[in-house]
Amino acid sequence: MSDAVAIERMRESTIRRAIGPTILLGSGTYFDFLDPENSEITIEDVAYGLAYEGRCAGQCYSRIFGRRAFYSVAQHCVLMSHAVEPALALSALCHEVGEAVCGDMTAPLKSLNPEFKAIEKRCEAAILKRLGVEIIDPVAIKRADVRMLATERRDLLPWKGERWTVEDCALPYDFEIIPWEPSVAAHAFLHRWNELQGGEASHG
Repeated sequence: MSDAVAIERMRESTIRRAIGPTILLGSGTYFDFLDPENSEITIEDVAYGLAYEGRCAGQCYSRIFGRRAFYSVAQHCVLMSHAVEPALALSALCHEVGEAVCGDMTAPLKSLNPEFKAIEKRCEAAILKRLGVEIIDPVAIKRADVRMLATERRDLLPWKGERWTVEDCALPYDFEIIPWEPSVAAHAFLHRWNELQGGEASHG
């Protein structure tokens, strides 16, 4: 194959991927929603994607600050990883990895979009596999997630005691949530990843 032909095929492939159901990640690779299992994604892509993704559709009001505030999915994951027992910490840190590429669609809206939920779950499974992480005891992780939501409702939403659903019986954690800036949340996520993996990850 000539160099010219090879270059042309590479160009066509790049264009096809760029205009297809793909997104370009901060690491410079494309994430393909039709083929997430073969898409390259780094822990930095996950950390920064979650750090710049707001919980609760960005509708947070900090009880501590007395004003609206940004609260990221990355901070949610880091805090939850410290709240659970050590054996579940890595699962807690990584339980929202699909949102690094799919975004954080609110649960009420997601319940109306089963097709989106299926895509998100497939992406989540593919990313977890690439990172070498297994969600152990998903029931315990779900319980912790519900407790986190109850804590967030107390500290970060203008909640007036209205009844929700399964969260009604959830006990908030004792700690108070003070929102972090996105860059702080990304670094905290990577630092926690290093702690739990015993490895090194860049913070750039």
